[in-house]
Amino acid sequence: MEKWARFAISGDIKFGKISNNGEDIIIYEGDLFNNPLKTNDSVSIDSVSLLSPCSPSKMIALWNNYKALADEKSLSYPETPLYIFKSPTSFAGPNDHIDHPKNYDGDVFFEGELGIVIGKTIKDLDNINDSRNAIFGFTCINDVTAFGLLKNDPNFDQWTRCKGFDNFGVFGPYIATGIDEKKLFVKTIIDDNEEKQNYPVSDMMFSAEEIVMYLSQNMTLYAGDIICVGTSQGLGPMKKGCKVSVHIDPIGVLDNTYG
Repeated sequence: MEKWARFAISGDIKFGKISNNGEDIIIYEGDLFNNPLKTNDSVSIDSVSLLSPCSPSKMIALWNNYKALADEKSLSYPETPLYIFKSPTSFAGPNDHIDHPKNYDGDVFFEGELGIVIGKTIKDLDNINDSRNAIFGFTCINDVTAFGLLKNDPNFDQWTRCKGFDNFGVFGPYIATGIDEKKLFVKTIIDDNEEKQNYPVSDMMFSAEEIVMYLSQNMTLYAGDIICVGTSQGLGPMKKGCKVSVHIDPIGVLDNTYG
């Protein structure tokens, strides 16, 4: 397994690989997704500001992809992945603050999720092996949602609006490669002590490979694009002033504050 980070230091933005001791970042140059070059420099993680670990052209968020949540809500299982887009201005990283939207008084929900990070340009894939080869790694997601706006107009479900506010598409802190995502568990913890979600990725209706294959048949996917694979039971509203942490071991912990 390797873990990659993007960070700011002394006014510059750099990226690198987390060292074996977990305390330093070995700096690389070039393109993260195309044979990056290792340098002789490293920095302490504590000395930098971690950013979202890549710059996607788009973030795609799946809806109704976990059996347990679908059964709880009496939803039918879809034949192909159902998805929503998060706006580019919603992208945010570790330790970024999530603002409550102005002119909206309703609840804002956390949704702890696993995120797929695409590693190369793909389109119209038709087999699972090609899909797996297109996956660079995985990251942690908080797919923040202002659910009170979803049914604001009785004629149109406003998914893009309720999921597209600034800093509502949070991901990081790292991208982990070389892991078996089916063995992972997603935990969402509030204020370091209140566990709200703890569910297995293996409960997904569509595997990571299937998701990538199907979505590539709808659109071109580029290196760095993020696919949020959906959430399961336990999603809920955040209280203003709280800290929200999405834990996926061994990827890392995505911390943010809200209010």
